[in-house]
Amino acid sequence: MIQRTRWKTLTDGARTRGASSRSGARRRWLGVLAVLTLGVGIGTAPHHDSAAATATELTRPVRTCESLTQLTFADGTTVTSAAQTAATPAICNVTLVVPESNGISMALPVDNWNGRFHGAGAGGYGGWLSPEQVAAPARAGYASAGTDGGHTGSPLDGSWAWSPTGMNASLINDFAYRSAHEMTVKGKAITTAYYGRAPDHSYWNSCSGGGRMGLMEAQRFPEDYDGILAAAPALNADRFVPAGMWPQVVMRESGNFVPRCKFEEFTRAAVAACDARDGVTDGVVDPQTCAFDPAGLVGRQTPCGRITAEDATVMKRIWDGPRRSNGSRLWYGIPRGAPLSAYAGTAETDGLPNPLPGDWFKYWLAKDPNWDWHTLTSADFATYFEQSRREYGPLLATDDPDLSDFRDSHGKMIIWHGWADEVIMPQGSVDYYTRLLATMGGKVKTERFARLFMAPGVQHCVDGPGAFPADPLADLVKWVEQGQAPDTLFARNGDMTRPLCRWPAVARYTGQGSTDDAANFRCSGK
Repeated sequence: MIQRTRWKTLTDGARTRGASSRSGARRRWLGVLAVLTLGVGIGTAPHHDSAAATATELTRPVRTCESLTQLTFADGTTVTSAAQTAATPAICNVTLVVPESNGISMALPVDNWNGRFHGAGAGGYGGWLSPEQVAAPARAGYASAGTDGGHTGSPLDGSWAWSPTGMNASLINDFAYRSAHEMTVKGKAITTAYYGRAPDHSYWNSCSGGGRMGLMEAQRFPEDYDGILAAAPALNADRFVPAGMWPQVVMRESGNFVPRCKFEEFTRAAVAACDARDGVTDGVVDPQTCAFDPAGLVGRQTPCGRITAEDATVMKRIWDGPRRSNGSRLWYGIPRGAPLSAYAGTAETDGLPNPLPGDWFKYWLAKDPNWDWHTLTSADFATYFEQSRREYGPLLATDDPDLSDFRDSHGKMIIWHGWADEVIMPQGSVDYYTRLLATMGGKVKTERFARLFMAPGVQHCVDGPGAFPADPLADLVKWVEQGQAPDTLFARNGDMTRPLCRWPAVARYTGQGSTDDAANFRCSGK
């Protein structure tokens, strides 16, 4: 396997370049992330409606499931359990631990292996993987494996990276790249031992932090996977994670913690103002073309009071995103149309920071478990932001646009991201893909192996008024195994269907037929 020497690891002792309402908020966020992770396992699980994506021959095991516990690895990896289910279809569930603490879960179909390997990764700060993320692909015939990111715990708890004696370099390296690669290597070894032959093709399929892991695989270990499906990838983690604290900084400095219902009114107004630009009024907007000015709502009455000029200023700065004191941009803001409650949570006269950026500042930047976010000024924010880029960019940005090794290994990649993502600013995916185009020789050459699809109205991984991809893994399989590159991704939300277009094109209504039917939309603006 190829590992480029220019990549950094975090070494011990060194830095690489380059109250009840609050605990309640944390519990709510944990629940949200759990639902999202489970939703990813269900929403992107392969079901392959198209027969063209079906393997030519099914393979049965050459040994019992329980015998897998007898396998040994030179690096001390242990198979901690292996048991076959009694349900139909029968599944061989396997767990492994790679030293020191990389947990791997596997699910191997007993009767209907399609010859493919399927990898998935953990979201947030890792530490937990939805069982459905591993089980669903196995029911569809894949030898399926997933990683917990190198440690156990809540995906909203970033404290594991810190210790009183310094940052836990080994755990951070595991989280950044090693856990995904080790899961892939060990997962393929288990698969080969169980079925008596190696997988014909290998696919990565994951969202959010798992999407980032997939892109890291392409960048560091380009021969691990034939196809990579990265949904709402947590690229630029060194930037988007601290950027999630910006709304709280804006409100604290202004002395105006805007209540939720006012934020919801701003969002409704922005959607109403920009909704019909694709030819349909359906609550779905493209924030690229929406410049709604919140000042237009000053004086409007809401259930939590009249909107003030100060409220509008806060809203404008949150949508705009973090900037330095000289006005230069640090990162992107929450896009118009996306929910604001993720990062702009408030409780009466105080803010409720999301634990994702909250723990980043406390443990990864300030490195002080007693750090109080109320002390954070906009000037301090800029300083911490640059520190974040300097210390963690080389490890966690996952934004290397040189994918020549992945391309040369005949890999294919689909990235998709919802324009209403409230957690990971979707502009970051566009930024990365734009640089990918420039590095890899332009649109024509890049689209031979990597394509980006943006999904208007889709929130983080799932949900929202927009349509999200129905079976993008089937599209990826066709591309890898039959050479059929997807021109669009078929997307669905209930009875509504849409084509998701290759960036920068957008779907527009033709003016004829049902507005719920994807057949009546055309991609334009390529």
